[in-house]
Amino acid sequence: MYKILLTILATLLFSNVAKAGISGAVGVDFSENASDDIIATKDIDLNISSDIGFASIAVITNSSDQLVLDEYAVGVKHTHGTVSYGDQGDIFIGGGLEVVGADTLENPSADGESIILTYDKTSIRTKFTDTGTDVTDFDTIQLSQFVSLGKVEAGVSVDHNIDTDNNIWAVSGAMPVTEKLSLSSVATYDDDNTTDKLGYEVITSVENVSLFVNGSDDDSLQNAGAGYKSSYKDLDWYVEAGYNYDSKDVTPAAGISVNF
Repeated sequence: MYKILLTILATLLFSNVAKAGISGAVGVDFSENASDDIIATKDIDLNISSDIGFASIAVITNSSDQLVLDEYAVGVKHTHGTVSYGDQGDIFIGGGLEVVGADTLENPSADGESIILTYDKTSIRTKFTDTGTDVTDFDTIQLSQFVSLGKVEAGVSVDHNIDTDNNIWAVSGAMPVTEKLSLSSVATYDDDNTTDKLGYEVITSVENVSLFVNGSDDDSLQNAGAGYKSSYKDLDWYVEAGYNYDSKDVTPAAGISVNF
């Protein structure tokens, strides 16, 4: 599998098509698993774009160091947005840094194939229950909307479960304070939860450094952490860590990638 992917990447990179609209990245992320061991996850991302369409694919390694398909998408462009199909994540507002953070925020599942429509700052996602069984059956619908209010970029999103009628809401706000300092916040609300219905996270960024704190309605301060993210030419890297006030655990993470 590795040899096939590398052959494809090499062929695309040296072709005239690649110069027109193919980009991607090869990287590795280091994070802590459930057994408190540091593991490495390798990933290869490939993006293809033309005047009217686009496609993307993301491949990562699993716990057995085997290559598995993580996400993919294929779509078309229009004047103000896109229409795409694939296992392409979700549009629900989230928080956190690259890996750590967002501990107290509700996070609807991003797995599964879906159709995503975007128009300006509005996005709609309908997720299939199982495309191998019935392509007319959907289990969730997500809506996301962003708007600029002066210097503040505000957003709201909702995840609606068709079967249970449950809704998960998220709101966000981000604004620059100075040329180097910015603040952002996210809050989520799950109307089906009996505890921790409300979660929040606040992030302060000063140039390449970000600090966060988060909590819930049952525990106002649960986690804090920091991260540093930078790049040099085609090289991107980050290092970060989170701290849980209840368990006293530290969660580290780091990663590096080369873009092409």
